[in-house]
Amino acid sequence: MRFITSTREYLEIYNNNTKSEGDLFIFLKKKISEDILAVGIVVSKKVGKAVIRNKLKRRIKAFLRENINIHPTNEKIIIIARSVAGNAAWQEIKKDLTMLFGT
Repeated sequence: MRFITSTREYLEIYNNNTKSEGDLFIFLKKKISEDILAVGIVVSKKVGKAVIRNKLKRRIKAFLRENINIHPTNEKIIIIARSVAGNAAWQEIKKDLTMLFGT
């Protein structure tokens, strides 16, 4: 697994994607030919102040590390946090991410 860092990759996924929506997150997925999972995390200022946004990003990364086996390979995924995700409990975050990775 690797994280998406370049603007070019984000734009590529924004323009050509399959969209999945949960209560707390939106997933934009794109199939690729590489045998790796690439993940980008987007948390806007609508979610909360910097402390809240960084905490949410850390929680998403922790979920990805804990559940390394549920991730599909050959995909680029952007995880976009909805504004209500900043107030969500850890159990709600895990439940929503598990549901979105399962679909």
